[in-house]
Amino acid sequence: MTYLQANNRSNKRQKRTILVSGIVVLIIAALIFWTPHFFPSIFNTIVRPFWRMEFSLQSGSLRSPTQLLNENENLKQQLADAQVRMQTIQATETENAELKAMLGRASTTPRILAAVLKRPPFSGYDEIIIDAGLDKGFSTTSLVYASGNILIGKVSDVLGETSKVTLFSSPGQKYDVLIGAEHAPAVAVGRGGGQYEAQLSRDVKVVEGDVVVSPSLNDKAFGIVTGVLSDPAQPFETVLFAPPVNVYQLRWVLVNVKGK
Repeated sequence: MTYLQANNRSNKRQKRTILVSGIVVLIIAALIFWTPHFFPSIFNTIVRPFWRMEFSLQSGSLRSPTQLLNENENLKQQLADAQVRMQTIQATETENAELKAMLGRASTTPRILAAVLKRPPFSGYDEIIIDAGLDKGFSTTSLVYASGNILIGKVSDVLGETSKVTLFSSPGQKYDVLIGAEHAPAVAVGRGGGQYEAQLSRDVKVVEGDVVVSPSLNDKAFGIVTGVLSDPAQPFETVLFAPPVNVYQLRWVLVNVKGK
């Protein structure tokens, strides 16, 4: 009797287990059928932390703050080096373009290209030193031009392989010039630093940007008007002008050996 009761309980337990298992299978089947992403989602949720850890180890994001700071400084230095190289390339391209233009001019005229070794304020006031001299046939009658066929000065002293050039804008130097569209005659006086001034009657219309030429030197632009100073009590006005190049930035010049 006891054996039959135990056997009945065992059968009931088996049936219950089979029933529960069937229900679980049905639930799983329903989940797979109706929500196919259910199990992948659970799987991803479980393994995501491990994937993140693996990624962090591979990318190095778990490095110490000191390591990250050092890497940041290295990257900044590399960026600075790259910027310097880029600026050097741009400066070289600009210099090449300038040299091509000046060499093109030199090929059609009896002029020799020379590099500016010293210029104001590192040379004498309103003087530049160039890297050619007697070796190129220069003399104290040789005229000196900047890029654009701008006459800026004359060789004043010649050595074997260098020359000193005195700029026409040296203080006290005087030149006959014609100013503006009316070609008003005047005497230009050097003020230094590539600057000139001249006195004109107030009746003459001169404005900034007018061209100044010096027929006794050449027929090209000698300067550009940069300002006009007038005093109602005076019958004259002061015209300020300068060459259309910055003498403090000269790197190359053309020298006419024959002095014209």
